Amino acid sequence: MGSNISSDTKPKKSYAVYVLLMLSALYTVNYVDRFLVSGLLDPIKASLDVSNTYMGFLVGPAFALFYTTLAIPIARLADRFSRVKIIAAGTLIWSLFTVLSGFADTPEAFLVARIGVGIGEAAFLAPAFSLLADYYPPRRRTMAFAILNLGVYFGQMGGLIGGPAIETAAGWQAAFIALGLPGIILAGLTLLTIREPIRGQLDDTNPQDVQKDGAAIPIKNLVALLVKTRSYSMMTAGTALGGFAGYGFGYWGPTLFSRGFDLSLTEAGGRFAISFGISGLFGALLMGLMCDRLAQRNHRWPFLLSAGGVVGSMAFMMAVCLTENVQIATLLAFPAGLLGGGWVVALQAALQDLLPGNIRATSSSIWAFALTFAGLVGGVQFAGFMIDMFANYPPDIAIRYALTITLLPCIPASFLIASAGYTIISDRKSLKETLISENR
Repeated sequence: MGSNISSDTKPKKSYAVYVLLMLSALYTVNYVDRFLVSGLLDPIKASLDVSNTYMGFLVGPAFALFYTTLAIPIARLADRFSRVKIIAAGTLIWSLFTVLSGFADTPEAFLVARIGVGIGEAAFLAPAFSLLADYYPPRRRTMAFAILNLGVYFGQMGGLIGGPAIETAAGWQAAFIALGLPGIILAGLTLLTIREPIRGQLDDTNPQDVQKDGAAIPIKNLVALLVKTRSYSMMTAGTALGGFAGYGFGYWGPTLFSRGFDLSLTEAGGRFAISFGISGLFGALLMGLMCDRLAQRNHRWPFLLSAGGVVGSMAFMMAVCLTENVQIATLLAFPAGLLGGGWVVALQAALQDLLPGNIRATSSSIWAFALTFAGLVGGVQFAGFMIDMFANYPPDIAIRYALTITLLPCIPASFLIASAGYTIISDRKSLKETLISENR
């Protein structure tokens, strides 16, 4: 059973740009809704009267367990049915539950709302990756993914600056209500204005093969195939370790600035969001530009650049954790964000180039599962747990030590990511041949 297919075999550049901008806007509200909690950890914690460990659970596992569990079956649907409709439905769900978060007055009610946000957001990432790959050819994909990922940084800044600003004026509940509403409007625009393209139409593949139903392949067979694909396995393992460190630092970072430098919530969120957000934004664009150019010379360049970004950003983020001067910490955040802003972008684009169109959403979702589960269930919860483990220390020292330890998995992550580039060409060919054989 196939998806709704437009009659255009090659999308016009102007319309492809519109689709990219719409997906970027959706990704922005996606991350606004996530980072609202991060920017308002302390007032929510005080209002609900819970521990740091419980806040780590609310921000991490409460969201991510449902997000990651549902993302793969939803991606299976996206390999068969309309990705546009799935994205629109997910956007509506997560936006409604963000608004409902503003009406929560108990830990249990807030927990249910965060679960709802996780369910809705499970319908975005993999279908969006698959959709974007059918609007942009391989030679332009990394830059397209870089622009898509600007939504991460705009969303981060929106949640960390807009959330505390609204909280100061009207309370933290009002921030969730006000910033959840735009997603409801965008969900309608997505459904009305984005067309479903032909799957794999821009790949170097026989058109008769890309339309084969990827969801017909049993999931256990697909997982076994991906595990045996060396570049995919290395990429996924490295992403998981990098995500553990990055999410752990990113979600507790505003609290580090608040507790570590005795700043107000608004100033802490603003400093963190602007320094890491703006530099991360430019880092994503720079990565897109460099990968699209250098990958034409050597297919390993995206992996090497990504690995360098992971370990380089770790070094600067550790320095941010350990310095006691807020001005120095703010300056160090810029190279940290610049190096860390693009490492995932390079892997997202490389992943689409590796995967045939008829398994792209499901396989991307498994990769995203590793990133999000390790990051939100592992990294964010681990950081909160470590802060409580250092409870005998002053609060500013406890969070500095905890986040420094949380960043250490970046070291093995960089080695795994770099090694993934060695076999991507042969793995791409092998995957295509195997899937064509499976579908006959």
